[in-house]
Amino acid sequence: MKLKFVCAPASGNGGTETVLVKALNHLAKKHQVELYLTTVPENRLWLENMQGVLIHEIGSTSKFVKLFYLVNIFMSAKSNDHFIILGANTIKLAAKIRKVFKKNYKITSWIHYSLVNQNMFDPQNITLADNHWAISTPIKHQLMDLGIKEDKISLIFNPIDKYNGILNTPDKSSTLKLVYVGKIMLESQKNLQELFDGIKHYPNKIHVDLFGADDSNGGVQEYLSKLRIEELCTFHGWVKDPWKIILNQIHPNALVLTSKYEGLPMVMIEAMSRGIPCLVADFSGYEDIMRQGLNGIVYHSGNQESLVSCMNLISKTDFNTDVISDSIRKFNSDNYYLRLDSIIGEYSNEKS
Repeated sequence: MKLKFVCAPASGNGGTETVLVKALNHLAKKHQVELYLTTVPENRLWLENMQGVLIHEIGSTSKFVKLFYLVNIFMSAKSNDHFIILGANTIKLAAKIRKVFKKNYKITSWIHYSLVNQNMFDPQNITLADNHWAISTPIKHQLMDLGIKEDKISLIFNPIDKYNGILNTPDKSSTLKLVYVGKIMLESQKNLQELFDGIKHYPNKIHVDLFGADDSNGGVQEYLSKLRIEELCTFHGWVKDPWKIILNQIHPNALVLTSKYEGLPMVMIEAMSRGIPCLVADFSGYEDIMRQGLNGIVYHSGNQESLVSCMNLISKTDFNTDVISDSIRKFNSDNYYLRLDSIIGEYSNEKS
């Protein structure tokens, strides 16, 4: 089967890129797999990890060039092509071209963000796909709320390689040590302003180490200066393997995530696989991962008092690192690949 993946905007530094590498490399062992990039990635390391995947790149940031590029992809498609598309607006374009020009290719949606509480796309565009891969139970329910039949949705989750290294040994000092891994964004999706406000109002000693590219154009540092908490935060920038530093040097009490929305936050799974509990907002997307009190704690998003209270609870809770690591077993790559092969097998049976 010819599987053509059309990527949403990708910087090369996120969890979606990690998932793409694992899924496409696995599928390329048995199928013809192609990846179409729709933006020029800042970081190309993830592309170098693709094996047996034909990669098509766009050479311009022009919206007109991107539209021409996408139109050409779908106009030249054959009837046995199956597109797995990561962007809702691209799904709409693919469906429109298929209808107007009477094409017979198939379209599957594979959205890596929550469909609600976001302003990036119109969720109704997703309904134009034939089938859907849901990376979390909340996204599956959101798809059903759009009127999509349950039998057209495959709950696939995301994969992570089984971690076999030494688990985290949390710091036992009087300072609460938190880590954040992701884009450095003051507002918008990652909502770090809420974290910084929590740090400001936390009554005891605290320090946060942040790993990730800064997209704030100086806004984060300006806000820290305003709150006078610069010395409580260390910024490491984008690091190829942040977990090595986190486990060997920081020994955190928890990973923190103050996002307004996520799809299935891979960083939570990666942290828990290493025995690190998570302190997260109650955004749509954490439910498949979190086991309250066993592998982390959820606070109420937008509620500073709740965040500070949960910070205090994290500092006093003696989590079992083995229990935390074992709690994300269903996301192990081997289990993921079995689900993926089963889904592709069903598509092949439909064609035959």
